[in-house]
Amino acid sequence: MSTPSAERASRSYDLTRDDYAAVPFLRHGQSVSLIRWTRVDGDWSYTTILGEYVHRDERYWYLVVRGVSARLDRAEWAIFN
Repeated sequence: MSTPSAERASRSYDLTRDDYAAVPFLRHGQSVSLIRWTRVDGDWSYTTILGEYVHRDERYWYLVVRGVSARLDRAEWAIFN
């Protein structure tokens, strides 16, 4: 007889970014802050953006920033509080 944990361990899963990176539950229209880190001349620099959350998919964040729709790459931009 197999145990539930053994069955879970034997399954193969398609992992998504949300499976291994903590992304909070977000509501449409909610204010969110995103951050992007870049390296400039050997030093780290960051850019932040505040917008209204529309939705996300596996690759992009969709926001409204100052009344303009924006699509930001999730590989570059992360949520911060």
